[in-house]
Amino acid sequence: MANWCRNCIYLKPKLEKLAAEYYPRLQFYSVDVNAVSHKLVACAGVTKMPTIQLWKDGRKQAEVIGGRKAHWVISEVQEMIENECTM
Repeated sequence: MANWCRNCIYLKPKLEKLAAEYYPRLQFYSVDVNAVSHKLVACAGVTKMPTIQLWKDGRKQAEVIGGRKAHWVISEVQEMIENECTM
């Protein structure tokens, strides 16, 4: 996420709602790409905002890159979670 990114700002409350639905099975974190080192952003492979990644045991399992209507992004994130997580 980035505080200058309109799509990030619009998507954040929707992701927070989704996080509440999956808690405590999953934990959601928001990282401001301007507040952490560029090396961390590069290691995570973040090149566009918003980027939503699913990590398990220290490894990236999947990701969704936003920039589209929020309901499509949320739907893709839900699909990513259901496909990648055994809950």
